[in-house]
Amino acid sequence: MSDRTSINPITENATVINPASTGGATIVNPAVSPLTAEPGEELPGGYVLKRRLEAPAGEADIFVCERDGQEYAAKLYRRPIAVKSEVIAALREIRCPYIAPLYYSGNFRGMPFEILPYYRSGSLHGRRFSYEELRAKIIPEINEALAALHDVGILHKDLKPSNIMLTDSGDIAVIDFGISSVQTDGSTVVVTSTGMTPEYSAPETFRRLFLEESDYYSFGITLYELFCGKTPYADMSAEDIARYTVIQSIPLPDSMPGELQELISALTYYDITNRRRKDNPNRRWTYTEVENWCRGIPQPLPGAGSSVSAAFPAYTFMDRRLGSIHEVVLAFAENWEQGKKQVFRGILSAFLKPFEPQLASAAMDAEEEAAGGADPDIAFFRLLYRLDPEYRAFCWKSRRFESVTALGEYILTQMRAGSGMDDGFITEVLSRRLISEYVRSACPEKTELIQSARNIEDMAEVSSGDPRSAAVARYTAGFVLTGGKLLHAGGGSFDTPDDLVRCMKRLLTEDILKFEELCGGLINGGSVLDIQFEAWLISLGKGREVESWKSSLS
Repeated sequence: MSDRTSINPITENATVINPASTGGATIVNPAVSPLTAEPGEELPGGYVLKRRLEAPAGEADIFVCERDGQEYAAKLYRRPIAVKSEVIAALREIRCPYIAPLYYSGNFRGMPFEILPYYRSGSLHGRRFSYEELRAKIIPEINEALAALHDVGILHKDLKPSNIMLTDSGDIAVIDFGISSVQTDGSTVVVTSTGMTPEYSAPETFRRLFLEESDYYSFGITLYELFCGKTPYADMSAEDIARYTVIQSIPLPDSMPGELQELISALTYYDITNRRRKDNPNRRWTYTEVENWCRGIPQPLPGAGSSVSAAFPAYTFMDRRLGSIHEVVLAFAENWEQGKKQVFRGILSAFLKPFEPQLASAAMDAEEEAAGGADPDIAFFRLLYRLDPEYRAFCWKSRRFESVTALGEYILTQMRAGSGMDDGFITEVLSRRLISEYVRSACPEKTELIQSARNIEDMAEVSSGDPRSAAVARYTAGFVLTGGKLLHAGGGSFDTPDDLVRCMKRLLTEDILKFEELCGGLINGGSVLDIQFEAWLISLGKGREVESWKSSLS
């Protein structure tokens, strides 16, 4: 296929090593020093620098170097402590063809450097592969590479296409261990503050928890990009990715073969609660499951059953015994103040720790937010959706709406009834930015709605103190949230400006009095737009036109 890259290496032109991946480079320690090395200089070990490669790795410069007529890649770091010494020692133990060998390491002018193979064919970054190519070669080879790393205790922590090179033989080689860690006490958990690339990072890593399973999550995102040409999170911020991945499965395109969808879904399964229980299918896939998949061995998919643990013991709350996390969330939402006490006194997290550690961690995050000075109501609001990804109601204190659409309908009803402020509820929802918070928490895949909500909240903030502008903001929120954007004017209802224009043209020829009545309802006195009409136009993306029209009258 013309839009796919063959697994065979391309040798006509050398490709730069480790270009930045889609969505931004790895986050590394910014405290780096400028490099003083130049082509022609000789490094310890007899490696002579020939030319610098264009590589936007902020932590190091890459050179092609030569020794005894053989070309290598020299990676010269700009910070004194780059790759950890224990990682280098562990790497030297590896004999895997899919891990880039470390030929030499030392120091040059006080900074560490490494000598690696020079991969003329470049990395997998920017390349796309067919399902057949992925299954036959790339998937099994990356799986073996991760197994080799994990066998010696190394967690890569930044697996992505730009850190996977193509060798001259057409195989892959994993590189870049600058933020890798070695497991120290036999544990699979490493807590660290080093960097990562958010688009490829597992949900637990946003809480500074790194596991072998975390590398396999990155493996799944990498496969998504190699097939689709981009990551599923290409247009999301690190904050939104962190919120999304902890509660949601990644969306997969219909064009992706079903078997590949299953593999990526299993590699990116967000719940790691059962990772130590090998007999439990509800855990993220790692080496054995990927190997079975490559061999065509049927195996259950994680999360195929209930999203709530079958071992959930009864939780007692307000004299009720709740049998699932969903029931707990419902009860907390209906009894806001009592639910907050359960969370911020540590009762919920203590209950969840023995059997749902990931949910317990979410509860503890909320506790820490409130203890750190964050608004406890908003921390509690966020937590409800993290605990139960299927929960879609919009709840705020004593108010509950089945969906964000229902909230929008409520806003429009109140505004059209003339109450407007509704004893402060609508104003509070907008001023505390609860709509964007809700969409990010409950349905983070709706990126356009998130941005629209932020724009509305910005408008409401700017308009504070101006009753008319505040009313426009509230009406706009109602129109956007309902999605219908139906304007009621002159005794009729209109879906689009074109519908309105057609009606006006018809009335102009059939009933001039109704035409004038309609126009008078839309533009008061011929110079001021009706509040509802202005908000309707803004919700349809006509804000610039509205401002231009206003400017023409001034």
